Amino acid sequence: MTETMRYTICPPGHLPLSNRRFSLVDIPDLKILPDLWPNLDSIWIGAGTVPEILHRILNGLAWLVRWRLIPSLTPFASLFHWTMNLVRWGEHRGGMFISIEGSDREGQKQERSWHLLAEGDAGPFIPSMGIEAIVRRILDGKKPASGARAATMDLELDDYERIFQNHTIYTGQCDSIKTNSSSESPPLYQQLLGQAWNHLPQSLQTLHSKKIVKVAGVAQVERGASIVSRCVATLVGFPKSGRNVPVQVVFQRETNGELWTRSFAKKSFSSLQMKGSGHSDRLLMERFGPFTFGLALVTTPGKLHLIVRSWALFGIRLPAFLAPYGDSYECDHDGRFCFHVEIKHILTGLIVRYHGWLVPNV
Repeated sequence: MTETMRYTICPPGHLPLSNRRFSLVDIPDLKILPDLWPNLDSIWIGAGTVPEILHRILNGLAWLVRWRLIPSLTPFASLFHWTMNLVRWGEHRGGMFISIEGSDREGQKQERSWHLLAEGDAGPFIPSMGIEAIVRRILDGKKPASGARAATMDLELDDYERIFQNHTIYTGQCDSIKTNSSSESPPLYQQLLGQAWNHLPQSLQTLHSKKIVKVAGVAQVERGASIVSRCVATLVGFPKSGRNVPVQVVFQRETNGELWTRSFAKKSFSSLQMKGSGHSDRLLMERFGPFTFGLALVTTPGKLHLIVRSWALFGIRLPAFLAPYGDSYECDHDGRFCFHVEIKHILTGLIVRYHGWLVPNV
């Protein structure tokens, strides 16, 4: 518990868990895995409990044991159990990941990770699913040998995937992006979506590719009715209400991201989109002046949703419950890229809502 790391669990195309703190734990897997893969240099297995404040307290107490200031934390077990049942705030979602790092045949470092996301109360049932998987294999005529042992050679991931389909449990694989001086990196959205990129409609892939520098179309714009919302919209530079408003978007690819300049009639505003890191890992970061928003890219059939997960002012993180929200997504209609952007706030109501279509400007 004295060694820690941070990680964001996110099967491609799904809403990621919040970036979590993991602490090294001592479990039987540390003895089982080296026998399966003798070439492994090191293994690190951790647990990431929430809320994080309790996790950090446990880390601090673990250091006291390591420094031999207290002999053991065993006497506090009942207190920890009572506290964990009392303090229940945070995401009621769970997950796990497996990350493998190494070098390919060309000597370049590579990373491949497998992610599991369990929504709601599905996570605690996963340990017992191994029993169901074995029973299913027996019913299929694949009876395991008798005797107590680790089931690493008796069950495959496909056995679990079959069971996950009956629960709100999702899995996916992420690969590191391999680039060198002679090849440029994939488009920003493709880097973030990974395997989910291949499920996007062609019009969305085309717009987010590096080949397109300008698109144009038409939009319908609606502003909020309150004075505060109108002031906010004006401050950011959002367009005024209107029907069939001509729209143009210019993309400028830069080393640190993509600069989007949107023009509605004669009104323009810009934002810088970039790949998140640290606490914002696996999020699309979009900066409007002093504000920066962390957006999750979530795919559903035919749509790409952009969901606000974090925000900051001048780099200072702000409370998530005060963040703007709304139904924002991209989709395809008859082979044409369409967009729907809605921005609301708990204090102002609707700030702006605009939707329309865009095509490459040739």
